[in-house]
Amino acid sequence: MILFCTGVILCLTEQTTLILLKHPTQKQFQLLPKDAKCSCSQISIPYGKFTTLNTTFHQVCSSDFVTHRWFQATNFNTNSTYLLNSDFRTYGSAQFQSLAGFCRLSKANIDQSILFFYSNTLLSSVVLSEYVLHSQTQSSIKQFQLRTPNNFNSQLRLINQMIINNQILSALQTNFWRMYSSFADTVNIRVLPRFYKRDNDRCYCSMYVCDKTASGIFNTDNNSNLNEPSNILWTLPGILAGCLPVQSILVSTLECFYNQTCLNKLMSYISVNESFQVMNISQSTLYTSNTTIQSIVNNFMTEDWIINISYDKYYLECSPSLCTYFQTSRRTFVHILTKLISLLASLVLILRLIFSFIIHFIYRLQDSTPKPKISFYIRLCQWKESIRKKLIEFNMFNYNSNVVQHIRYQCYATRLYIVLIIILMLILTVYNATKRSIQSKTILNPTQSQYIQLYQQYPHTFICPCSSISMSYSTFITIEPQYHQLCSSYFISTQWMDYIEMISGNIFVSDNDYRMNAPFHFNSLAMFCQQAKQSINESSETFLQTKFVTSQLLSQQTFQSQINSLFEDWKLGTMNTFIRMIQLVRTTTKGNQLSTIHNTETSVNITSRNVIIKPSFYSTCNCALSPSCRRNIIFYDRNTSVILHSVPNFFIGCYPIEALFASTLECFYNLSCILKTNSYLLSSKTFNNSSLDENLNNPNEIIEMIINRLMVDKWITNLSFSSYYNQCASLSCTYQYEDRNNRYVIISVSVFIYGSLSLGLKLIILIGLHFIDTITLFSVSHHTLFQFFKRIFICKMENQLIHRLHVILVATTLSILYMYSTLTPQVTNIEIQKPSLFMYEKLMKQSFDSIECSCSQISIKYKTFLNLTSHFHQLCSSDLVSNLTSSYFYNYTLSNPVSPSDFLYSAYVQFQLLTSFCQLSKQTVEDSLIQLGISDFISTHLLSATLLNNQIQKIINDFQITMPKLFFNTLSLIREITGANMLLNVLSTNWIIDTPSKILDRLSIDNIPLNYNGCSCALSSKCVSPSRGMLAGCYPLESILQSTTECFYDKNCTNQLVDINAINISILSSSRFPLNSTIESIINELMIENLTSSLSYESYFNQCAPLSCIYSYVDNSNIIEGIITLIGLYGGLVIICRLIAILILKQILRRTFKITPS
Repeated sequence: MILFCTGVILCLTEQTTLILLKHPTQKQFQLLPKDAKCSCSQISIPYGKFTTLNTTFHQVCSSDFVTHRWFQATNFNTNSTYLLNSDFRTYGSAQFQSLAGFCRLSKANIDQSILFFYSNTLLSSVVLSEYVLHSQTQSSIKQFQLRTPNNFNSQLRLINQMIINNQILSALQTNFWRMYSSFADTVNIRVLPRFYKRDNDRCYCSMYVCDKTASGIFNTDNNSNLNEPSNILWTLPGILAGCLPVQSILVSTLECFYNQTCLNKLMSYISVNESFQVMNISQSTLYTSNTTIQSIVNNFMTEDWIINISYDKYYLECSPSLCTYFQTSRRTFVHILTKLISLLASLVLILRLIFSFIIHFIYRLQDSTPKPKISFYIRLCQWKESIRKKLIEFNMFNYNSNVVQHIRYQCYATRLYIVLIIILMLILTVYNATKRSIQSKTILNPTQSQYIQLYQQYPHTFICPCSSISMSYSTFITIEPQYHQLCSSYFISTQWMDYIEMISGNIFVSDNDYRMNAPFHFNSLAMFCQQAKQSINESSETFLQTKFVTSQLLSQQTFQSQINSLFEDWKLGTMNTFIRMIQLVRTTTKGNQLSTIHNTETSVNITSRNVIIKPSFYSTCNCALSPSCRRNIIFYDRNTSVILHSVPNFFIGCYPIEALFASTLECFYNLSCILKTNSYLLSSKTFNNSSLDENLNNPNEIIEMIINRLMVDKWITNLSFSSYYNQCASLSCTYQYEDRNNRYVIISVSVFIYGSLSLGLKLIILIGLHFIDTITLFSVSHHTLFQFFKRIFICKMENQLIHRLHVILVATTLSILYMYSTLTPQVTNIEIQKPSLFMYEKLMKQSFDSIECSCSQISIKYKTFLNLTSHFHQLCSSDLVSNLTSSYFYNYTLSNPVSPSDFLYSAYVQFQLLTSFCQLSKQTVEDSLIQLGISDFISTHLLSATLLNNQIQKIINDFQITMPKLFFNTLSLIREITGANMLLNVLSTNWIIDTPSKILDRLSIDNIPLNYNGCSCALSSKCVSPSRGMLAGCYPLESILQSTTECFYDKNCTNQLVDINAINISILSSSRFPLNSTIESIINELMIENLTSSLSYESYFNQCAPLSCIYSYVDNSNIIEGIITLIGLYGGLVIICRLIAILILKQILRRTFKITPS
């Protein structure tokens, strides 16, 4: 009954067991519990190994309308600028060139993003479940699907705005037009802004984006400047006209190009012998025929994404070598049987003592013999004497022997037994009391306070699987930027703009006067405020829509550090993207020498009627050599041109934006300065007499610095761990902990062991006594010893056979059980406080892969342990990028006029561009390295040197791919927009002014495109022709980018470029780039020769500063546990094996001596 009850209790109790599974198959892995840890043999897996992405694009990108044949058909070449500015024939070819550019850029960006995504690696040391893998991969895909178009649209918007605010002239004369102004014997050229009708008002291209005018075919030329309905022959459905072709095509639709009748009518006005196929309106598409091009571009011209994520391929790449998990289950039959057998011997001994006492007690009760009355004292003395005598004569090994010496030995043996049993029981009890074992506990639906409390107690093993593993950042974080006070001030309001614009429009003053330039400057400030806000809003929306994927609930500290680090990376990335975009626009604008009303001076040779264009000078500063030339904006007297007032540190220069960037707002922090400035406006209107607050910002801060921080003074973020915790919605938490055995386990183990230990000791002592008896009787000799051991193996009597079989069964069973218990894996945990690097490395060498060290600092700056050094192309340190070289080529062309098709004509600009790209590349890399350095490396646990190296190498690889990608994409977009808008340059290398047969007052100046090797600048901005080992073309930027570096390695070639007596140019020696590499291919890699990294694991270890390390190992040969198990089992096995031996022998003897009846 006792054994049965014990068995039932053991059967109902649970135990935690560590399960090891080597090289699990995918099917086996999917059946494992959620808390199983399966280590990947490859921790870094590129997404391209298990993911494929394909896209389909809008049909316009494969239609006739983005082909060179269509551009030629719609291009009127030399007649383009003779037509009205709203006539489709003026700008139609340019519009569709920009559309083709959007298709090219969309495909290139998406292909590049997909390749980058493929090369990006999924970093995980453990196998992810199929659901987690799909969620994490989908999140990464969704992130670049949102981010890439948003970046593109943000850049597109800012580039267009900077072109407007820089007042750059289009060769098509759709935003500004030039006319002859003759008075007496002098002829001047005036540049006037175009205007388009908007809501019964005029919209001027000098200040605003005017792109809502209907397009069509007009019967008047550009001298009329009238877009009146009476002059229109046909209105083209969907297509709108505006200041610049790129802006107007974006707000247009393609409805006419789905309709063959509409297209045929358009072709009848173009008069070409070409046929074109309209797009299929019935084709399945996301867009309608009335969808604007901007809406299509917003989606990167894509129709559909085809995504395939293969978990099978991922699992093969991960190839887990070992899975471990703790299993809480009912005790096994073998375990229960072992415990019951261990209990049997102790139970027999205890029951024997109990029943012996009970029987003795009953006998005494039944004894009716009268006992004499004895005083208590005498009885006490008798008891004392009796006890003393029994202790002295106590003999547990009393077998029939009358020899006094033998009895004395038996008494000694009894004392030895008692001493040994006490000592061994004490040792085993202490061992079991101090022995630590792994316990597992599960908490259902834990509250946040419970989680925090338990995590603090068990940070290493506390695991809470999330029921919702994917959530948007917006769930737990809000972002609120506080903008510079300018962005909410009166100075960028429409009231202020209208006020100063009205003043400048009603009076005639110098082009350098405040009244002429202030409207454009404040309009630019308003534009940058708006662009900064839009960039932040779009970028933050993408960031907040990004999925935060985590299968396990993160601790509050880890969560906050990780999200704060992600936010800082996003903030710096957004700012750097905005800054790089502006820098590239400024660089290409200056490098292409794009024409504005401020950087050129024009004159007319009355005899030849040729227009002479020269760069402007600001004092002694030449806009051709330094586009940043500037001077203070001043008030002139309209009659005498005397300077009335100079606005402090408020500049005008070659390019309005360059001058604005160098300006400060100090005057507008000072009410006296504002009042004095406005007094010269001579206006009867009132305005808001408020100044900026100098307590909020530094009045002397230049505007470029304000813009470079996205006009933001302060970022306010609110991070909610509670929201994250609730969204994670963990249904249960499990933790393991090491603990000593409780008192019940200690008592039960002691009981299990006692009986077996008692029997074992008795057996050993009995054998010893028999041996002593033999020696005593027959003296010590070889014969005596031989006879003693011979008798052990003699099996003549039935009783002897039973004894021998009993011994064999016990020995065999114990041996088997000893091997089983000894070789059963036992997990042992060791904790080391504040380990040194030497100790950690030693443990790692001993293959303790399970070692976990908690970092005292989980957020570590990369710069504290990682050093990246960049080395740039030799071009960037050569004589070719010096100011002396640019000045030489400029001065050479002044004294030695050459044609635009000669490289020397634009050489100084091309080398200026080369210098700018070197500087910009270095600055971009330096800024990116600084951003990486101050970013946080988040890790709650110390990583091994191998794992850290892999993770850092992944970051460096991503870094090397991402940096040039962003740079290249922005540059490509600028080039496409510049070419499609047909922007003029000061050098007149793309379009030149047509010479009229007669100059008349207010006669419009027309432009003619140049050709290079039969390629017209009206059809492609990338036209070039070879010259002196280099290239000349429509734009200096396109010429230098398409040029190769071969000439710079050849002394004979460089001698063709320069007079060796005037300037010395050293040739280049070596590079990782081939000699025939184009400058574009080198710039696309940010001109980096190599990027070297130096990782200090010691510094990382010191920054992590682990407080403790815990490692566990599996002991497959636990001798102590084996011995304890044997001791526990021995007693029970002796009894069981005795019974088995008797049964076996009786059965054998019955069959052997069986009598057969006759």
